[in-house]
Amino acid sequence: MPMSKSKVTKRIKQILFLLTAIAFSARAASARQSPSDQLKEGAVERVAGAAVARGENRESLKRYKGENGILSAKTVIFGGEFRVTTVIPFKGNFAEYHHLEVARPVSLVGRALTPDVASRQVDKFKSQFESRRLFETVTVIDAYDHATASQHEQQPSTSAPSEKSDDIDSAESLDAPMGNFDDLIARDKRRALGEDAWQRPAADKTLVVVIEVLDYAKGSRWKQALPLDLSKSILTVRLRYYEKSTGEEVGRQIISGQSDGSSLLGPLSPRDGLSGVADGFIDQVTRRVVASEK
Repeated sequence: MPMSKSKVTKRIKQILFLLTAIAFSARAASARQSPSDQLKEGAVERVAGAAVARGENRESLKRYKGENGILSAKTVIFGGEFRVTTVIPFKGNFAEYHHLEVARPVSLVGRALTPDVASRQVDKFKSQFESRRLFETVTVIDAYDHATASQHEQQPSTSAPSEKSDDIDSAESLDAPMGNFDDLIARDKRRALGEDAWQRPAADKTLVVVIEVLDYAKGSRWKQALPLDLSKSILTVRLRYYEKSTGEEVGRQIISGQSDGSSLLGPLSPRDGLSGVADGFIDQVTRRVVASEK
C-alpha cells in the first residue's frame, strides 16, 4: 500500500531534523575546542609551512644507502660510472650546513673545457642537489677565495671598549649601590637580552665547493658503439669543500667519471662522464649529511 502524502511529508521533516541535529552537534564540538589545542594546530601548520619554505627535506634520506659507482644496475645498463678518492677526510658536523654554494668549475686542462661545458656541469650539480633537497638553498657563484675569508676571520679586534659597556659592568657589580625601581627594571632587561643572545642558535653554516677540472674528454657516442673501446667520455674533478665564513677546508676529493661502449644501451644512453661525476658528488655529500643527522 503506497504511503500517503502526509506520511511522506512527515518522514522528510524527520530526516531534516536529524541532519540539523548532527550539524549542530559538530559545530558545538568545534566550538568547545580549547584555545591551547587551537594554538597547537596553528603551530603545527606554521612549522609545516616553514619546512616547505626552507626547501629542505632531510627526513626522507634517513634510510639512504650509498651508490656504487662501478657495479650497479644504473652503470651496467646506462653507463656513467664513477670513482671517488678522498684526499682530505671530511671534518666537522655536516648537519650544521643548511646552505650550499657551488663555484663555477676552474679549468686546469686549458681550452679542452669551454665555458659552455663548464656552465652545463655546474647547472647539473645544482639541479641534482635541489632535487635531493639536502640544503635550504643551493647557489652558483663565480668564484670563492678562501684566503680572504680566513684572514677576515683571524683579524683581531682593535676597537677599544666603549664607555657604555664599562658603565654596564660597573652597574652589574656586586659592590654597586642599590638602585631605585627603574634601575632594577633596566638591569632585568639587560640580563634578559644577554640570556636571549646566549640561547639563540648560531646562524646556519654555508658549505662552499670549489671545482677544479683535472681531465676532460667529451667522447663520441657512435665511436663508443664500435668494439674497439674508442672515444671514451671522461671527466675528472678535484672538489675542495670549505666552510664559507672561516675559509677552512673541511674536505677534499677527486672524482672521476667515464662512459664508454660497455653499457647495455651503448650510444643510446644519455649518460656520460659528467653524469658519473654528478652522481659521485651528490652521493658523497648525501652520505655525510645523513650520517651527521643521525
